[in-house]
Amino acid sequence: MAQQLKDEVQEAIASAALEIFARKGFRQATMAEIGKAARISTGNIYRYYENKEDLFHALLTEEFVASFVDLVRRRVKSLDGIEDIRELAPTAPFHGISQELLAFCLANRQRVVILLGRSQGTRYETFSEELVATLVKLAIAHFRALHPELKVTKTMRFNLDRLYRNFVGMMVDILTHFHEEADIRQAIDDYSRYHLAGLKSFFG
Repeated sequence: MAQQLKDEVQEAIASAALEIFARKGFRQATMAEIGKAARISTGNIYRYYENKEDLFHALLTEEFVASFVDLVRRRVKSLDGIEDIRELAPTAPFHGISQELLAFCLANRQRVVILLGRSQGTRYETFSEELVATLVKLAIAHFRALHPELKVTKTMRFNLDRLYRNFVGMMVDILTHFHEEADIRQAIDDYSRYHLAGLKSFFG
């Protein structure tokens, strides 16, 4: 019974912390707010976690972050050699990995929001910047493979950087604004098609 109560308390703390970190961000969140949301005393949280940083990293583990990055990379790489996404068959790997990434985001909606947009003050505060830089690099490599003569100028790099910043920000906005799975799926699908069409036009 004691272990069951301990597990229930930890689950309550985790649920409250995810909600507050996702809404306010790590820097603005307080342990007192988390305790209130979990309906336990602030002091009781410290029986399970040394401090706010310890609680944060218990929720956003290195394994979670690595899984997210791997899914993003696999989705991009699944388009190797593809000029136009509209030509892909329904069974193409891109569609499968896209659904896998979407399922991951749906199952970890608050964690993804925190990682991409609410992690200032933690070791992941530069994660979004690094993700954007990686996506820009992968996009350039993709289109250079298709068009070896492609010249990438500093203005192109600037625009690509802003394009991917908007993409990452839009993912945070969608996951924050919508709560129904069907709405999230539709919004992400609509925006992804717009984004990919825009990339093709940009390099076309």
